[in-house]
Amino acid sequence: MIQSELLPYYQKRKSDFTVLLDQAKAKINAVSNLRILIAVAFLAVFYFAVTNPSLFYIELLLLIIFIVFVKWHSSLFQKKTHLENLVKINELESEAVKGNDAGFASGVEFINPTHPYSHDLDIFGEGSLYQSINRCNTIHGRKDMAERLTSPLLSADEIIVNQQAVQELATKTDFCQHFQAAGMEIEEQQNDRQQLLAWLDQPSFLYPKPFFKYFLPIFSALTIGFVVASFFTPVAKPWAIVCALSQWAILAFHIKKVNAFHEYISKKKIILQKYAHLLFYLQKEEFSTPELKKLSERADQADVKVKSLASLVSSLNARLNAMTTLVVNSLLFYDLQCVYRLEKWKHENASNLKTWLEAVSETEVLCSIGTFSFNHPQFTYPIIDSTLAIETKELGHPLIQPDECVPNDVLVGKNQSVLIITGANMAGKSTFLRTIGVNLVLALSGAPVCAKEFRCPIINMRSGMRTADSLKDHQSYFYAELNRLKTIMDELRNDKPLFILLDEILKGTNSTDKQSGSISLVKQLLPHPCLALIATHDLALGELETEYPEKIKNFCFEANIENDQLSFDYKLKPGLAQKMNATFLMKKMGIIPA
Repeated sequence: MIQSELLPYYQKRKSDFTVLLDQAKAKINAVSNLRILIAVAFLAVFYFAVTNPSLFYIELLLLIIFIVFVKWHSSLFQKKTHLENLVKINELESEAVKGNDAGFASGVEFINPTHPYSHDLDIFGEGSLYQSINRCNTIHGRKDMAERLTSPLLSADEIIVNQQAVQELATKTDFCQHFQAAGMEIEEQQNDRQQLLAWLDQPSFLYPKPFFKYFLPIFSALTIGFVVASFFTPVAKPWAIVCALSQWAILAFHIKKVNAFHEYISKKKIILQKYAHLLFYLQKEEFSTPELKKLSERADQADVKVKSLASLVSSLNARLNAMTTLVVNSLLFYDLQCVYRLEKWKHENASNLKTWLEAVSETEVLCSIGTFSFNHPQFTYPIIDSTLAIETKELGHPLIQPDECVPNDVLVGKNQSVLIITGANMAGKSTFLRTIGVNLVLALSGAPVCAKEFRCPIINMRSGMRTADSLKDHQSYFYAELNRLKTIMDELRNDKPLFILLDEILKGTNSTDKQSGSISLVKQLLPHPCLALIATHDLALGELETEYPEKIKNFCFEANIENDQLSFDYKLKPGLAQKMNATFLMKKMGIIPA
């Protein structure tokens, strides 16, 4: 599929799901009306059955039919919700294709000005890379997506495995969207997963004792036997009462533990059902790549197991009905039986639950990147190389629309390891630094990049482009910048290879001091294993190329002033910039006399 076909594709999917949604709504209305008719019929038959007991058989049949219709209605309502989410997804993707990602989570909660590069490169926040990629809906899925963009994968093999999975998912729009729609149904609270996993570590008080395995069902059967027998012989009645009171006495002995157990697990029913829905889609899909096969295998039968856990929690919640608990706790050890079954589930599945939930989060991340790949068919997958060099052809910023993006070729390393980028204001220096930085983030995340060719090593990135002061930490802008530079140099002196992006070094001091300090810093970079791009207005830094031609190379972005008009072509050119525009703009805006 090519870029121009994406919008019609998503619009058609939205239209198709809208038709299915309208059909589902019509069925829901029909089933609701039939359910009302069955209820009315049930009441009418009951009225006549008082004088004609044979009609109670019809009453039983109507009750069964009503229950079937209730379950059908519930199923249709779930389908309606799922279809509404699918319609919304394709509406949002239609907007995304046009360059509007505002409908997706921005990841603003992950903004961290102290991170080595994410704040400088606009990885999080409105209009960010995260907002463009993320399609995760679970809390941990979103966290894992943020982690993927702030911590590179650790090996070339791992990146290749992820690339393969992403490429396969880019061809599975149906799976990605159904999985995403199921995730949108989850109304997860911040600590839901942690509390659920913490429950697995809590000690059991019934299941570890073999006595309860036999005692609970046998004594329940004995109690019911005496209750039934009491209808036929008065001798059984006292025994039935003794058995019922015994059940309450034994329950009273454990009631504090049962109440605490119930309080902890009772609110997890809905979240478990929703996770079961996600696991259902994951385990039923057939994949060909190793990573996706592994995730699908991890989810095998997981949906059934998690759904059964949700059902057990639901059964325990029934104790909240006073009349129900009065009867069933007198006959069936109901509370203790429910706790025992939940503890048995925990014993059999505790080691797997965390794995199942992690499989959901990992799949969300891969589906997000797969959708990103599908939405950018012109992007290519990078080659991970061991050479300390980054080489690109037709590199562009992934968040700039194709018709506005100006691509550039870049080579840093192999020969020169430091590029000095000069140019006028607004000519594109900072955007260029962010372009290569953001694409490196994508490359080391297993995602495609906005380039015709992209080759890079696995390397840690450090940037100094948007250093901020801090009133809280009593830290000035200048001191914050120095701290950032010190951190970079400390890492280099420990022989840690780095890719460095610096924009206007030492902005917080006077021009003479700034120039001297900047030149000294560049010289300090040269002996160490690093690649660096340094954007500056200071043309004096360009003289370093003459002093270190084997290490440093000058490039620039030029401004064009013709017929009293300022324009830019945003093309990277070799050499130093020759034209500056600050005075021109100040005259143009009337700040200073023309």
